[in-house]
Amino acid sequence: MKRTLRLRPCKKADGKFLIQWFTDERMMRLWCRDGFTFPLTEKQMVEYYDKLEMETCSWGFTALDEAGKPVGSFQMKADYTAESVHLGYIVVDPKLRGTGAGYEMVSLAVQYAVEILGIKRLTLKVFDTNPGARRCYEKVGFSAESIMEEGFLYQDEMWEVSMMAYTV
Repeated sequence: MKRTLRLRPCKKADGKFLIQWFTDERMMRLWCRDGFTFPLTEKQMVEYYDKLEMETCSWGFTALDEAGKPVGSFQMKADYTAESVHLGYIVVDPKLRGTGAGYEMVSLAVQYAVEILGIKRLTLKVFDTNPGARRCYEKVGFSAESIMEEGFLYQDEMWEVSMMAYTV
């Protein structure tokens, strides 16, 4: 059965789904570094969505399944002068990881940025400890550009951060 995801602007009510997806701190850190505290709470998500509302060049999207249930989420931050968008806070419901849902969601993000916003370049960051995400982004058409100078220390592990880019 072929899945067909849809994108829509995020809503504060979507936060309850994200809270359920992060059952352990490591998984949450792969998503947000130190952008949130663990465990993720509804209050943190409301504050996140409120902040997005105030930013003129950033917004969030929610990926919906055929029934309209949130199954993924990401943020876009545009630099219109550079015709560029940075994707961040990319996550898919853990029950759907490895099924192509991430590929489909990120492909829709690229399509939106290119066709609707007229963007020529998209970037994102990924940890070396998240090879599944890296493969997903490569399958969409992103390629590694550089290893970022700053790593991220999680407990006793130093995670390297790679910048990946998609260019039209």
